[in-house]
Amino acid sequence: MSFGRHSLLAKLCVAMGVVALPLLLVILGYVLPQLREQLREDRVRGLRQAVETAYGILEAHEAQERAGTLTRQEAQARAAAMLERLRYSGVEYFWINDLDTRLIMHPHLPAMLGRDLKGYRDVRGRPVFMDIVALARAKGEGSLSYEATRPGSPDPIPKESYVKLFPPWGWVLGTGVYVEDLDREVAAVRQRILLAVGGALVLALLAGAYVSRRVVRPVRALSEAARRVARGDLDARVEVASEDEVGRLTEAFNAMVAGLREVVGALVEAAGATAADAERIRVSADALSLTTREQSDSLQRAAEAVQGMSASVSQGAEAARTAARTAAANGEVAREGGTAVGLASRKMVEIVEVVERSAETVARLQASGRVTAEMLRLIQQVADETQMLAVNTAIEAARAGQYGKGFAVVAGEVRKLATRTRDAVGQVQGLLGQNESDTSAAADLMRQGTAKVREGQDLSSAAGDALARLVAGVREIGARVERMAEENTRQSASGEGIASRIQALSVRSTESVAGVEQIARSVEDLRARASRLKELAARFTAPAAGGKGEG
Repeated sequence: MSFGRHSLLAKLCVAMGVVALPLLLVILGYVLPQLREQLREDRVRGLRQAVETAYGILEAHEAQERAGTLTRQEAQARAAAMLERLRYSGVEYFWINDLDTRLIMHPHLPAMLGRDLKGYRDVRGRPVFMDIVALARAKGEGSLSYEATRPGSPDPIPKESYVKLFPPWGWVLGTGVYVEDLDREVAAVRQRILLAVGGALVLALLAGAYVSRRVVRPVRALSEAARRVARGDLDARVEVASEDEVGRLTEAFNAMVAGLREVVGALVEAAGATAADAERIRVSADALSLTTREQSDSLQRAAEAVQGMSASVSQGAEAARTAARTAAANGEVAREGGTAVGLASRKMVEIVEVVERSAETVARLQASGRVTAEMLRLIQQVADETQMLAVNTAIEAARAGQYGKGFAVVAGEVRKLATRTRDAVGQVQGLLGQNESDTSAAADLMRQGTAKVREGQDLSSAAGDALARLVAGVREIGARVERMAEENTRQSASGEGIASRIQALSVRSTESVAGVEQIARSVEDLRARASRLKELAARFTAPAAGGKGEG
């Protein structure tokens, strides 16, 4: 929102900045680091080439050693002396150490020759010579970076070195360069890029200012004319100063204002006529709405009266139908009661028969009990005689002496059996006597039950006759009530049909009232809009619009 209030020149500057800023960030964040890395790789290749050149000196002296021209000590001493004097790029030098990290040759550290350099570390604590030996043992040659002090300077500077192992003598030949010149080259390139981008931005700003002024002046004239038209001045006009897009826009604006002038005049005239017609329609609609509302109220009251009458008749019909259903239900209950009484009467007849048969069975049981008693008395007599026989047998066995012992035992057992038989017969006689008394009592109760059942049978027959008469009466009442319910139902249906037709007329009348009121509201809205249109058109001060508005 705030950006939209700035001028075209400011927006153009912001647009160029948006384009230039990512380009500048890409250059600073990607291109320059890539450039520095490329320079470092070039420097490493240069160091490798220098080491390869110096390596040829070692190979030449080692060849003399193998040829026998020089001893190893002489060959090593001559090679080290030659490499100590060897320089490239004016000041860069070589050094030699062995695989035990002892310094063999260094042009700037003569005091440390022959010393073990395992404890030598740069300013960041890195064991430089131990890393050099580890690289030579692992790969044979390679580059590494560390910080060292330039001869004659106390400040540590980043340094890039390249080393290579000379296996015949176990020497590690190396050289290095300080990379502060890389940073200077990159800084110089960065400065040149920033100057180029800044110059391009300045030229773009100047060109944008020139173009924006050629565009802004006619646009400002159009803006001022548009504000005049917004205030109601339809005589505003802008001179066409060019044939480009801005010029065509100016011509279109002038044509638009002319067309707007004609439209405003026509709108004022139409608004006046519309307001007058709307007022006449509103008066007629109010009268029609009043008449229609009165008619709707009359129909509504008639519909309510007919609906009340129909509801009363419907309630009577429903009550009659309910009574008919109740009478039918009572008739059904009575019929079911008659059926149940008939079944009960038949069951009582069956019960009488069963009771009579039970009485006969009890009589037969009494006769059987008397026969059983006679048989028990006979058994008791046999037991008494058996006991007497056993006693006599025991006496005879005692007389027989030794030969009668077996008969004495048998006689004893027989006597015991006769005793148990007499005891059992006594118990059975007691039970039989009790059974005979219970059977007699049951026979008396059977005879009393038979009499009561016969009395119930008589009462059940009388109840069946009464229920039959009740069923006939209930059927007659149900038929009469059903006919009355059908008559009330027909009357209720007729009343409901009349009420429905009156209600439909009332609803249509109500809808007509609502439609007339809607027309009245629409006419009122139309009149209000016409008045508002006249007020809006009155804002414009063009002569044509003003003349028509007054008419």
